[in-house]
Amino acid sequence: MATIDRSFIDGVFWRMIGLGIAAALITGWLISLRFGYSLVLGTALGAASLRITIVAVEGLLEAIVDGERAGAGWAVLIGIKLVALLAAVVVVLALLKADPIAFVIGFKMILPAIAWQAIRKPRFLDGDDDAADEKESL
Repeated sequence: MATIDRSFIDGVFWRMIGLGIAAALITGWLISLRFGYSLVLGTALGAASLRITIVAVEGLLEAIVDGERAGAGWAVLIGIKLVALLAAVVVVLALLKADPIAFVIGFKMILPAIAWQAIRKPRFLDGDDDAADEKESL
């Protein structure tokens, strides 16, 4: 059975949560409680989406590597997740009256989290990729 190293994406997930909470506290105090609340909703929805996507992609890749035909179910899960994400965005914006700008900022908190994780734990310093780099070189 294939295994996938999730340490990088787990770091991104927790950094995203931390950045979202910090930004929500600061903007909730400086701008408005609604802005901070909306930022938290966006970050939570983005983090949940990231987790579901990672589980589905990991399952899909493991099925492909192991030669199983069950990988199609994981692809369907990704499609269902996209539809559920659309519904969740509509609910958050229409029913919970979230601020759209703050919601998008919170949802996209993944971008600074990826940058932070990449700076804190660069993959090229691990030394494990040297053999792979030699095989891939032209």
